Amino acid sequence: MFDLRDEQTTRVIQGDPESRLRFDEPEASERRGHPLDSDKMHELHKRLMGHYQRELERQHENRLEMAQDEDFYDNIQWSEEDAQILRERGQAPLTYNVISQTVNWIIGSEKRGRTDFNILPRGKEDAKPAERKTALLKYLSDVNRTPFHRSRAFEDAVKVGIGWVEDGVTDEDDGEPVYSRYESWRNMLWDSACTELDLSDCRYVIRTKWVDLDMAIAMFPERRELLERSAQQGDRIGYDLANGDEAMDFAENELDVLHGAAIDNTDSRRDRVRLIEIWFRKPERVKKLVGGALSGEVYEEGHPGQMQELQAGNAILADRVMLRMHCAVMTAEGLLFVGQSPYRHNRFPFTPIWGYRRGRDGLPYGVIRGLKSIQEDINKRASKALFILSSNKVVMEKGAVDDLAEMEDEVARPNGIIVVNPNKRFELNADRELAPAHLDLMARSIQMIQSVSGVTDELLGRTTNATSGVAVQARQEQGAMSTSKLFDNLRYAVQIQGEKQLSLVEQFFTDQKTFRITNSRGTPEYVDINDGLPENDIVRSKADFVISDAEWRASMRQAQAEQLMEMMTRLPPQVAMVMLDLVIETMDLPNREEMVKRIRQVTGQRDPDAEELTPEEQQAMQAQQQQAQMQQEMLMVQMRRLAAQAMKDEAAAQKAAAELIKTNVELQGAAVNAAQTAMQAPGLLPVADGILEEAGFVSATDQMRMQQEAEQAQMAEQQAMEQAAMEQQMQQQGEEGAMPQQMAPDGAAQQPTM
Repeated sequence: MFDLRDEQTTRVIQGDPESRLRFDEPEASERRGHPLDSDKMHELHKRLMGHYQRELERQHENRLEMAQDEDFYDNIQWSEEDAQILRERGQAPLTYNVISQTVNWIIGSEKRGRTDFNILPRGKEDAKPAERKTALLKYLSDVNRTPFHRSRAFEDAVKVGIGWVEDGVTDEDDGEPVYSRYESWRNMLWDSACTELDLSDCRYVIRTKWVDLDMAIAMFPERRELLERSAQQGDRIGYDLANGDEAMDFAENELDVLHGAAIDNTDSRRDRVRLIEIWFRKPERVKKLVGGALSGEVYEEGHPGQMQELQAGNAILADRVMLRMHCAVMTAEGLLFVGQSPYRHNRFPFTPIWGYRRGRDGLPYGVIRGLKSIQEDINKRASKALFILSSNKVVMEKGAVDDLAEMEDEVARPNGIIVVNPNKRFELNADRELAPAHLDLMARSIQMIQSVSGVTDELLGRTTNATSGVAVQARQEQGAMSTSKLFDNLRYAVQIQGEKQLSLVEQFFTDQKTFRITNSRGTPEYVDINDGLPENDIVRSKADFVISDAEWRASMRQAQAEQLMEMMTRLPPQVAMVMLDLVIETMDLPNREEMVKRIRQVTGQRDPDAEELTPEEQQAMQAQQQQAQMQQEMLMVQMRRLAAQAMKDEAAAQKAAAELIKTNVELQGAAVNAAQTAMQAPGLLPVADGILEEAGFVSATDQMRMQQEAEQAQMAEQQAMEQAAMEQQMQQQGEEGAMPQQMAPDGAAQQPTM
């Protein structure tokens, strides 16, 4: 029985790909019983196994280092040889795991600030279905516990350089059909020739699983013979250990070792078989939709959205050649399943979260890779310092003591007494001064880990030489920038995974369904989809998955929020009130959405991102319209009242004018009569004039004469006032021209000089 950790054994197994196939290939006549045993399928199996073995060879060395990186995080930092040396000299292999704190900070930052997402429509008429898709994806995220699976994959990316999440569809009845889950990096291989982070240029992705033989037979009952033959290959208890590597098979090997002698009993044998699942692309000619909202999709018979686009004339069918996704499940003996991918998105169901990638070959590595040598130095420096301080080293000349055995016993005792011969060199605890030097180098290595990783004491909340808050914040931002690549890769992976989840929802959630979601305050809300209403139909339209701002940049967001609050204090109150909702949106506060909502209700501001009115806004608008209508009706009533009053006043004016005309006519008639009387009796005129004058009657001629006299008097008065003003001005000028005489120093009057 060999140990997978033995390098010589590893080289024998991994050196030649053909050496892993320890079974003789069955004859062609033996492969005729099943369609998957045909010559064509046999050639496909050989080609797929070639992909698998080639990636095992190419990635073998890096996968060994990835496993060692993970061991360093798990406090397995001493090799067996070095640990044995320490034990032989009575010293425990102590581990000062400094890098684990660095890794924990990065992992904790992701857990503390998980991202959110939203589904945006491609057309204005698809806004309501996009809202339903957003709610459905959030529901699936809760049911499948997607954030926790993604966090596990991100841990792998930080530690070893790559983590994996899987999104697919299952036919199990105890949950939702669309699932999301974590997959260990140890089980995954991929086309190492690809360079894109989303695997868009990758030809195949491989996953391996160890499965109990009875479970495998239950999944593929028609391939029972092949599974039994596959499980019986290998050197130990039916394990196919020849077609894997140490990282992949370490757990299986440990299961065997832990059982010990019990595995020799046939009754306790647990047959296991390695299943190899490979998703691969191969070129095919297909029919695609060209034009319309679903342009680029592969034509599917009976798809409601595609049929609607074709019938409306928005799209046409065209023949195209594309790399179509396929899936195969197999063992080293033969194929168990081959078929076309059931997923419309034509992508791999596995999404990688990358850490760092080597420039020369694109293989991944994590944060620990660059810190391992420093971590080993810390452990060895600490062990050397401890050994120097806990041991008693003696340097002496020959004959310095009479009995060496007695001297060794006395040196080992804390209160030992050693008798030394005169004139002989005897030095106890020699080289004890080297211990502080080792401890100093150990401290420098700890600081070097912080410098290399970027996770400084400021990020960890420890006391440093940075005294001001600005200096601490600057160092925190500097440290966060050094780890930003990891979070940016995570953000990209979430985007790719979300696009796959959205496609699965649009493809497989075709039936009517009611599900529950909860808001930020935990209040349940119930959403209906595919109930016949156009706004609830999520199948006929397409949408886009969009990630919100990354919440792990909490320190930067907090700094921006503080700057906004400081700016608000300098603005006029009316302007600050209008901008208050936007400021609250930038803060990481609980119930932030509810706070913004209430502020906008008070200020009357609308959500700038809202395409449609909320129910509250609709009610407010209806109330405003009703109030405007009431005001308009009141204005019309008032205008009618004013019009009636104007008509009444006009009638009164016309009546008054008629009365005036009547009066004038009567007066004119009376004047004519008076004139006739005066002409008949001229002697009565002086008497009549006197009576009129005593009654205060003024004739028109007298009125004109009196007005002319008043105007002449006013002009005379104005001329008199202007004459007086001119005389006063001339008098003042004369007084200013007569200058007073000035007195000389001797008191005599000084005559003016010419």
